[in-house]
Amino acid sequence: VEAQRVLVLLMAEAIDHNWRCIRIIHGKGMRSLNRGSVLKGLVDNFLRQQSSVLAFHSARPNDGGTGAVYILLKKSPT
Repeated sequence: VEAQRVLVLLMAEAIDHNWRCIRIIHGKGMRSLNRGSVLKGLVDNFLRQQSSVLAFHSARPNDGGTGAVYILLKKSPT
């Protein structure tokens, strides 16, 4: 719940500032025991539901790899 709240705030700030690309670091879930990467799945599901998101993809290895995601946002109407 806390992660979703922070993600909503970040997306709103990005849209307000007309940022087109942002990076979210959600981690790889290494301490999630048998559940795998919980936050990664939640971020993926959240982004798929957002009309402001054009695309998203795992980051390059030096930017976090599969523990982070790049998000391409639609241009704000002005």
